[in-house]
Parts: sequence; structure tokens; C-alpha cells
Amino acid sequence: MERPVLCPSAPAAEGAVILGVVNADGSIAYLGQRLIATREFVDIARIGREPERRFRFASPCRQDGCKQWVDGECGVPSRVKEILPAAAAEDHLPRCSIRPQCRWYRQTGAESCRICPWVITRGPVEDEISSAAN
Repeated sequence: MERPVLCPSAPAAEGAVILGVVNADGSIAYLGQRLIATREFVDIARIGREPERRFRFASPCRQDGCKQWVDGECGVPSRVKEILPAAAAEDHLPRCSIRPQCRWYRQTGAESCRICPWVITRGPVEDEISSAAN
């Protein structure tokens, strides 16, 4: 059975993969292993700020059911690349528990992995890039 293609910037939900934690500088600290969000985790994470501003989640890509889907692919990687200064992109690929299933990696390969640590799920695209990357 083939695993589904995953969106690396999904909303918090029971069953979502917890990719990492948002650092103080806005970058993502990826978890070393795949963890699945439980209902209890999501309920607790919703207390205070939006969980998507504190954690990164992945869940099955909704393709044309998502507002980011443009011309048959996810538009986030190209939009982030336009905004993020090249110097802010990571030199190395972060550890990632979903890379083989990742929508962005399947679209643009390692290039997406280098900008991925600077994407925050909530807010307009300009707010999705950490201020530390500007």
C-alpha cells in the first residue's frame, strides 16, 4: 500500500504528523522521528496561540481542495522562494520524517527542503517567512 503524499504545512488535527517546533527565531526545529498528533495533543495545543504558529504539521495533500493549489501543483514552494532571500535558505537538508511523501519535495526536490524551515503555516505568505529570514 502506497503512503499518501503529505502537505508539510497542514493545520493541526488529530492524526497529523508533528514535523517540528517553531523556534524563537521563527525557524522550525524538526523532530527526529515521526510523531502523530493525538486528539489530546491538539486540544492542549489549541490553548493560547494557534498551534500552527508553534508547531509544523503534515497531513495528506488535498490538491485542488486547497487554496494553495495552482496549475496542478502546490504554489507555496515557488511563493516562498520569491520572498526568502537566498542567503537565508539552509545549506543542508534538515532531518525530516516525511521527505519521501512530501508534496514540496516531490515537486522541487532538495530546493524545497532548504526553504521549508522558514515556513510558518498560518497568515498571509509574507507572514509565513520568519522575520529572522528577512
